[in-house]
Amino acid sequence: MLTTEPTNQRPKRLTILLVLTLINTGSSIFFGLLTVLFFKPTAADLKKERLEMAKSIVELKELGFDALVEMLEKVQSMTEVLNAHFISSNLVNIAIAMLGAAAAYLMFKRNHFGFHGYIIYNLLACVSVYFFVSPAMVPSIILIVNLIISLIFVLLYAKHLTWMKGDRF
Repeated sequence: MLTTEPTNQRPKRLTILLVLTLINTGSSIFFGLLTVLFFKPTAADLKKERLEMAKSIVELKELGFDALVEMLEKVQSMTEVLNAHFISSNLVNIAIAMLGAAAAYLMFKRNHFGFHGYIIYNLLACVSVYFFVSPAMVPSIILIVNLIISLIFVLLYAKHLTWMKGDRF
């Protein structure tokens, strides 16, 4: 026999989604702040990273993985541009994560505007790299995977939208 949850009680699946979102946004905020404060890469770090990437590209070329070579070259270019905007790109990502955390909090409080904020958060998180990097430098697969994951979570939250719009308790 199926049991239904009382309408005033938060659905368990929504609670799980909220916890996952808060873990993701909280860790993004925390590690973003740590990165800005303590882990700005030095010129030596960037040089070492370029050399390692160049080795990987050479190995992949030898194996004939041209598509991966192209993707790694784009990632390398993207990384160099993002490092040139290190503080601003990390602060933008922290602000976007804060929006996601605020949206999750609103949904936790049964406010349906949190759902709309969550959609905005996901869209901004997917396209934030384009604030600093030319679209030609960003591998399409990165955007596609991020959009698919975002869509899945938005659809999972959408299942609980009627509960969020329901009577307040």
